[in-house]
Amino acid sequence: MIEEKLQSEEGKSPLKALRERLGNISQEELARRLGTSVVSISRWERRVKPMSLTVPQIRALLRELRSANWDMEAFLEESSSYENAEA
Repeated sequence: MIEEKLQSEEGKSPLKALRERLGNISQEELARRLGTSVVSISRWERRVKPMSLTVPQIRALLRELRSANWDMEAFLEESSSYENAEA
């Protein structure tokens, strides 16, 4: 399993960092790849709502993380840090 940690800037959404790592893809493109809406991606990035994914969407996220040389554990750790940053 890939051990590389997310290298996102402090305060930056892990999803935004993932989009940048995937070649600066748009929220629309990430939504298409994950099988969700642009509104959901935007809300997740802005911490309006917590991420809520179906099993197929989790699989799609894993595919995207792998293609960005990240693993789910690092993503979840970074997401947790991001969620607690302003709490």
